[in-house]
Amino acid sequence: MTHNSLITTSKAIAIISFVMGTVLFILQLNFIDSNSIFVFGFFFVLTAIAINAISLIALVYRLISQSFQKLELSEAIFIVLLNIPIAGLYFCILSNKL
Repeated sequence: MTHNSLITTSKAIAIISFVMGTVLFILQLNFIDSNSIFVFGFFFVLTAIAINAISLIALVYRLISQSFQKLELSEAIFIVLLNIPIAGLYFCILSNKL
């Protein structure tokens, strides 16, 4: 995978994970008694963690091993890592609602 495609793919994965997670979060808030949304959301989170972790590992490896595109790689790493506090916030809000 080329450097630019890794960066673009990692950013896309992070943004798609954020959007899908936010949609599931809003659905769960609106349908608090729905176990099916909760179960689907749980498996989505597990899948998103795995995919984003693989992406993050590839980005960090490229950042350490390459001498160019440091800024772009760092930006992509930051975007991937932004999902962690957002997911934590969603979890705190939902755990207080359920």
